[in-house]
Amino acid sequence: MSVREIRPSKPTQSIVYVSPEMARRVLSKNTHNRPLSELHVSRLMAEMESGRWQYNGDTIRWSVDDELLDGQHRMTALSRMPDDFPPLPFLVVRGLSTESQATMDQGRTRSAGDQLNIDGLTANHGKNLAAAIRVYIDWQSGNFFKDRAHNSVSNTTVVQWAKDHPIELQILESLVGDRIRRVKCKPSVTTAVLLHFHLIDGESARQFAESLISGAELKTDNPIYALRERLERIKTQRLNLPDRDMVAFFVLAWNAWRNHRKMTKFQRPAGGSWTRDSFPEAV
Repeated sequence: MSVREIRPSKPTQSIVYVSPEMARRVLSKNTHNRPLSELHVSRLMAEMESGRWQYNGDTIRWSVDDELLDGQHRMTALSRMPDDFPPLPFLVVRGLSTESQATMDQGRTRSAGDQLNIDGLTANHGKNLAAAIRVYIDWQSGNFFKDRAHNSVSNTTVVQWAKDHPIELQILESLVGDRIRRVKCKPSVTTAVLLHFHLIDGESARQFAESLISGAELKTDNPIYALRERLERIKTQRLNLPDRDMVAFFVLAWNAWRNHRKMTKFQRPAGGSWTRDSFPEAV
């Protein structure tokens, strides 16, 4: 099928299965779209390659002159697939005026947090839960040590993880809230790390979290005290450290505290940066 096979006098819509070859033909008429975001294209390609891409009713829009008005990134991602990649379904609207493109994309993109709420996976804190899940997936999947531009965690992955891990989601819900914000660290990182600690030893994790939040009766050689001090300095000095470094500090403090070791400072690995091999593992 070619785009020119149908030239409606007024807008029409139908579900069309688009192959990579057809996507390339559509893009050949792409003259008015905005600059490509290669990051967004890479994310869409990863969704398609993994089989996570799903038809959701979002439209691809063509003008009366057969020009692509909306759907540039989706068509580009599909066009880069091999020729034998199976066609994907899209809701295609044909016959729009070229001028209508100016009114497109005025709505806000639905976030993973929105989708968690819509799917009934959480009643509150959808945004915070989604952020924590992203950090946790990044950590556990090894994304901390990969090219982030091509390995970012998609909204679909976040929602699917929540559906597949009801116990972990329940723990996360018990952690998010105003108290967690007392820790001088991004709530998403703090929550993701405390989830992991809960999965190792729930009671110890609760004690660790309480001391970390309150700071009550901590001696200066207590690893939790050292962690609080390090987080305070990072915030005061406005240092922009990656999530990888922040998680590592938490894990080092947890391991020392669990093993009843004294700690007053954190030692980075040789070279100053953690690698997959040198990154600490929570015990």
